[in-house]
Amino acid sequence: MLEGLLIFMLAGEAAVTDRVEVRGRDIAPDGEQATARLSAAELESIRPTHPSEVMTRLPGSWVTRGSGQEHLSAVRSPLLAGAGGCGALLILEEGIPIRPPGFCNVNNLFEVNMHQAVDVSVLRGPGGLGHASGGLHGVIDVRTRSPLTEPLNAVRLEGGSDDYLRGELRLTGDLGDGALALDATMVDAGSFREDEGYDHRLLTLHHAVPTERGQWETVLSAAQLDQDTAGFVQGERAYADPELRQANFNPEAFRTGSAARLVSRAQWVDESGAENRLTGFARRSRMTFLQHFLPGQPLERNGQVSAGLQFDQEREVALGALQWGVDAEWFNGFLFQAQDGEADAPPPMAGIRPPGRHYDYEVDGQRLGGYMALGHEPAPDWRIRAGVHADWVRYDYDNLMAEGNLAEDGTTCEFGGCLYNRPADRSDDYLEVAPELTISRDFDEGMAWLRLARGFRAPQATELYRLQRGQDVADLDAEALDAVELGVRGSSPLEWELVGFYQRKRNFIFRDAEGFNVSDGRTGHRGVEFSLRHQLSDTLAVAARGSYAIHWYRFDRDLGGELIQRGRDVSSAPRRLASTDLTWRPDDDWLAQLAVEHNGGYWLDAENTRRYGGHTLWHAFLQRDLAAEWTASLRLRNLTNRRYAERADFAFGNFRYFPGPGRSLFASLEKRW
Repeated sequence: MLEGLLIFMLAGEAAVTDRVEVRGRDIAPDGEQATARLSAAELESIRPTHPSEVMTRLPGSWVTRGSGQEHLSAVRSPLLAGAGGCGALLILEEGIPIRPPGFCNVNNLFEVNMHQAVDVSVLRGPGGLGHASGGLHGVIDVRTRSPLTEPLNAVRLEGGSDDYLRGELRLTGDLGDGALALDATMVDAGSFREDEGYDHRLLTLHHAVPTERGQWETVLSAAQLDQDTAGFVQGERAYADPELRQANFNPEAFRTGSAARLVSRAQWVDESGAENRLTGFARRSRMTFLQHFLPGQPLERNGQVSAGLQFDQEREVALGALQWGVDAEWFNGFLFQAQDGEADAPPPMAGIRPPGRHYDYEVDGQRLGGYMALGHEPAPDWRIRAGVHADWVRYDYDNLMAEGNLAEDGTTCEFGGCLYNRPADRSDDYLEVAPELTISRDFDEGMAWLRLARGFRAPQATELYRLQRGQDVADLDAEALDAVELGVRGSSPLEWELVGFYQRKRNFIFRDAEGFNVSDGRTGHRGVEFSLRHQLSDTLAVAARGSYAIHWYRFDRDLGGELIQRGRDVSSAPRRLASTDLTWRPDDDWLAQLAVEHNGGYWLDAENTRRYGGHTLWHAFLQRDLAAEWTASLRLRNLTNRRYAERADFAFGNFRYFPGPGRSLFASLEKRW
């Protein structure tokens, strides 16, 4: 939502200057849609070591911890895995997607400096107008610290269980006619599991300069991950076994990744009073990891480089507020997969997985998008907003190997041909149009709204070009989701929100019994979400949030060993998610918090025959401000030492789990100036 003029004081100077902040496509936490936001103060009491610890404090959202910084995500959806797991969610930094279309990564959130953010917001359901392809089930937006509005100088050292060590630096100073903020984090983490750990480095630079009619901001973000990975532990309830939960049956597994993004934005009010925002951006990412979960353990390398422009404007017209925007980007991505030696597997399985290169391709792509929306007030306290978003994506695929399911040397495989199939060079393009209508009404200390919206995502490059068996062409449609949402929120005597939704997704992309990528699946999603916050007394506050949702299949299909049947729950889709926290602040120097999170049980297979029972975890936080701007804090996670699974599934005839850590203690010391 576009906002008007704000006043700021430049750090280190007494001059006061008008500043305009044009929010454009950023998520508005109090908008006419289901949104939730964690502020910097709330993130400070969580001190997350993983994105899962953040998302459990937001309704309708769920991120599971894999090994190290690996994760799977869900927003008003089942847990989403594979290429569709990241393609169905749009992750933004400063309102800009952190990846181009077609080249997301299911572990995208490790690339974002979330725990030093000024806020983290989540829009549940289809992305709003102006959000690019990918805002199907939801949008996550991370905003960085501005040196103009959040000046801070601090250094912090934190140590914890399982050889966890984190150092943080935050600096603010004048630079030219503006100011610069630097936020940096270095993590060296071990694990309760054998041969598991990671080094994680994050850097954010945010430069802001006031201009005559607005401001100019530039943000540089960088991330690097070097991880020793541990795979699943197998066997029913293996996560509770005292020896199995600590074991690592894939000590050779690893993941390395890096990402860098540059965003430069000018915001201004022109002479006609219209608010404008022009943004240029560039992105680069690289990743290498061992696919320890596949026979033969092939090595994968992938990456992308991309750049683009985005423009937004809001102006008053005769009927109300007119918002419109356009954006364009170019991207190039690649994927390389190779296997070193014969697969250690039975002959039929090993024979179709030859050593050497399996895939080696590049994709050049372009995206053009635009939106227009008109807001009108037909009567006092009533608002109507209608708009439409259009998005065009084109892929030009270049195969750098021999076509078909052949070995690298051109020979055929036994047992019906090689598993990995490389299609011929081709081009694919997708044009999607998504309308949206919102009707809202203000009342005393609150608001109610009805939102009708459509979300969509173009297929990912791996879904189109990383084929198997005899599939020479993946003729896939873009996934689309239509949603109806009814919400109401209020702020007196407590802050609260209640939302009901119904969603239908079509062209769901999955792999069928023949190993072909197809897009004729359909799912349904309905539920209710709530959040509340109340100041019980001058020193005590409580907050809670949660959801009850049903995600079900709307089609029938035999997957050759697993049967999808209409009406059954989608696997990895708990109906209940909830968390609450009680915060005590007796004075300005002390802060204590007790928090609980609950994950309901869920089915592990499409046939709904095997189940994980869910879990409830308790956490505590204590902070004390000392003299001379020093602060000490303690965090205790999993107070009751519960044995649980961060993630559970059933595949290849086995129960599989990522076991959760036991009771963990973290202590930190911070100096501010």
